[in-house]
Amino acid sequence: MRKVNATGQAFGMMVNVTDLPDKAETRWMTAWSREEGNRRAEENLLAAFGVEAKGTWSAPGRINLVGEYTDISNGVCLSTVIPHRTYIAATKRDDSIIRITTDLFRDANDAHPVWEGNLESLEDLRDEDEWMSYPAGVLWSLQERGYAGSGMDIAITSCVPISAGLSSSTSLTAATALAANAVWGLALPTDVDATELAEVCMDAENDLVGGATAGVAQHTILRCAPGEAIYLDFSARPPIAQLCPLTLADYGLGLLIIDTGVRSTRQVAMVRQRMADAAAAAKALGVSALRELPTGPNGLARVNSIADPILRKRARHFFMENERVEQVRDELTGTAPAHERFVSVGKAMYRSHASLEVDLEVSCSELNLAIDTAFRLGAIGARLVGAGDGGSAIALMRRSQSAGAATVIDEAFQKEGLARPRFAFF
Repeated sequence: MRKVNATGQAFGMMVNVTDLPDKAETRWMTAWSREEGNRRAEENLLAAFGVEAKGTWSAPGRINLVGEYTDISNGVCLSTVIPHRTYIAATKRDDSIIRITTDLFRDANDAHPVWEGNLESLEDLRDEDEWMSYPAGVLWSLQERGYAGSGMDIAITSCVPISAGLSSSTSLTAATALAANAVWGLALPTDVDATELAEVCMDAENDLVGGATAGVAQHTILRCAPGEAIYLDFSARPPIAQLCPLTLADYGLGLLIIDTGVRSTRQVAMVRQRMADAAAAAKALGVSALRELPTGPNGLARVNSIADPILRKRARHFFMENERVEQVRDELTGTAPAHERFVSVGKAMYRSHASLEVDLEVSCSELNLAIDTAFRLGAIGARLVGAGDGGSAIALMRRSQSAGAATVIDEAFQKEGLARPRFAFF
């Protein structure tokens, strides 16, 4: 079966390389300035509803540096936010009507599609995985927790690539939560203390939209600031957070995002199955969660004692990924020479990807091509990000290498007859 990306382009088809646009420029995903994003949202609100915004709010996309899927087994992860953000302009209404518009899915017939609902009937959106379910779900979740407010007019715009493994949907729910917090006057904590808002977004995505998330995206996006990494420990609820310096730019380094263009339709089912696998592996070992295993060789020996080969592989990923998170956190906060620390981080990233491919089985040929090409180009580290089965990879490399690396990766995809990837660097 061929994989198809969001625009309907088929993958795995052999084509004549001479017919490919190999002379075309590399495709970059531009992150808007805060001013531009706010302006776009305000203009959309005015165009759709004829009202001025009370304010604008935004939330970024997210990547894990290391620690993929570990949140589903009470583990630890280390993540950060990206420059791309979702922007919301909103204003308060005097009734219970919710009107939402977005330019993310505009067509020739409707530049500003509008959804209208009522705060009293948001439950009717349950399990409807449509764009309006995410912002409406946040308002529903706030009400379920006892917070009250009036209707709102909301305009949404975003430069976070959709369905690319960069948490575009959580960026949307987080921006909505920040807007509602302000418009409704809730005064809930924000920044690193935004645990309540993060849990609200989790409930919206899991309980109303019908998603499968354990919280790493929500707690990263709402609690981590640009230029930092956040260490999250999911043995507690809400997870304990520790901010870590992310000083890549100080050493001429950064992260290249590689959006493969592959859009998976089975990620929710895949995540739920991995959740079930983690629970079954823990049960086989007589613990409530794999995080309870001792660290080091003794814990790994217990993992390797699991009779079922699939569960053994899954448990090995969760166990070793937690150890890689601790290793990378220690390197980011350490005082050894920078070169040694970043080489260690890079090795952990490559090992993380290998584990995601072999033990968790969530990679795909396009992601592997991006990682393998980055490795051959001398990237310090690289791995898939997000749920996998498509989406994006990241590569840790020198800023001076990023443009050339993107060009070579682009060419590698074309030579394989694949749709061209897109890139960002920060």
